[in-house]
Amino acid sequence: MKKLICLLICLSLLVGIFSSCGGNEDVTDPAETTAEQTTTAQPLPERKIVLGYYKGKSLNPFKTESPTNKNLMTLVYDPLFLPGENYTAEPLIAVSFTNNEKMLTVTLDSEAVFSDGSYITPHDVVYSFNNAKDSAHYSSRLQNFSSASAGVDSVTFTLVTPDIYAENCLTFPIVKEGTAEKSVPTGSGRYTLVKKSGQYKLIANENSVRQEEMATPTLSLVPITSDKGELYLLQTGDLTYFFDDLSDGEYTKIRANTVRVPLNNMVYLGLNKSTNALRSKKVKQAICHALDKSSLCDSAYNGIATASDIPFNPSWQAVSSVEADICETSTMKAEELLTSAGYKYEYSTNKYRSKNFEFLALTLIVNSESTPKVRCAEAIAKSLRAIGIDVRLQKLTYEEYISALGKGDYDLYIGEIKLTPDMSLTPFFSEKGSVNYGIDTSSATAKAYYDFLAGKIDITTFIQVFSLEKPFIPLLFREGIAYYSRELTYEDTINEYEPFRNIYSWSVMN
Repeated sequence: MKKLICLLICLSLLVGIFSSCGGNEDVTDPAETTAEQTTTAQPLPERKIVLGYYKGKSLNPFKTESPTNKNLMTLVYDPLFLPGENYTAEPLIAVSFTNNEKMLTVTLDSEAVFSDGSYITPHDVVYSFNNAKDSAHYSSRLQNFSSASAGVDSVTFTLVTPDIYAENCLTFPIVKEGTAEKSVPTGSGRYTLVKKSGQYKLIANENSVRQEEMATPTLSLVPITSDKGELYLLQTGDLTYFFDDLSDGEYTKIRANTVRVPLNNMVYLGLNKSTNALRSKKVKQAICHALDKSSLCDSAYNGIATASDIPFNPSWQAVSSVEADICETSTMKAEELLTSAGYKYEYSTNKYRSKNFEFLALTLIVNSESTPKVRCAEAIAKSLRAIGIDVRLQKLTYEEYISALGKGDYDLYIGEIKLTPDMSLTPFFSEKGSVNYGIDTSSATAKAYYDFLAGKIDITTFIQVFSLEKPFIPLLFREGIAYYSRELTYEDTINEYEPFRNIYSWSVMN
């Protein structure tokens, strides 16, 4: 009996062993194992937006000399007004304003607070204005502002001369009183700058007046140690976005998406009022008709510019309905004007000459250190020679160029000016203007301009006077480039004053 029981137990064990071997095919099925591993795998880490800052350069908005840091600080500090896409003032910390000749009064948003939760007061604004007025970056746009005084809920700015668009210039950063000397003053922007474990980050400011949903509450920062260092970091994937105003004049193509950004930088052809031939309005009109401004944008600025016949940015809302006297490119028209001005064609020399046999010869100077301006000057010289004007092109170092302008040793020159947000032409028409070279500051155009600023005439009337007299010839407004990673979901509605305009909606795809 015991033997029988032992035999049965052995048989049971053998059956169990074979049953287990057969069941292993279902348990170890590769398809099921792969599915299980897939569902339990760790998700990819979320990619963040990474911006750059120039290491070793100040991050104080009033003191920084770095364009990279200056742009970055627009995320940390808000102004009274934001320049919109069409260069009009959009209230931010301000809620309203009144502009009455030389008095500009701005009422503040009573709910606006700094990142530390304290309310922004009129005294903070006056304090910020005084610091901005003394800063290298903001002083030019505040040149027409003489002082600011605090009221109960407003600030009154006193102007040197009336300016119906003065509020456009109130784009300086507002900081808390007493903090301007700190390395990072207290601001009220969309983000606050923090430093942890030796690394900078931008953290969303919950007290910001811009109550928008943030897709990116934290922005990482990487140090930049050389000019154009952002280009390298963007290509290696270590940077997400950066804005270049192309101040060095050259556009670099890299593996990234780009968008053109309008700038308020006007390139123009300066005319010397002391040159006998240029006293003739017909000669100046002929020069204008000889130029192909669209071609200049393409050949001199790689197409990253917009041609203009008026001395204001074509994107400015104030000129959207202005019907300007378009100076169309026409060699025939240019030749007719020169002939009617008394200049007869000399076939043997292919030049124009006056009635007293003096050749029409003009000296054109250009800063040789700017490649786009040299290309521009060469194209202009070629166009003018085509209608019989003998142009002597002089490529001068910057020091030589400025010296020649100061001495009046030129007939024509290629110039560039960054207009302030109110499109001020005062640098051309003021006796102390920075670019009034060769201009009659008591001319009809100068008078018309100041009448326009005072609201005595409209902008169309001023442009008509300007186009007839032509104290200088506008050529184009150049543009900048925003580079961004191909993984970035990005809205291209930025401008030069706010290069991160819609950053709340930006995100990076994994």
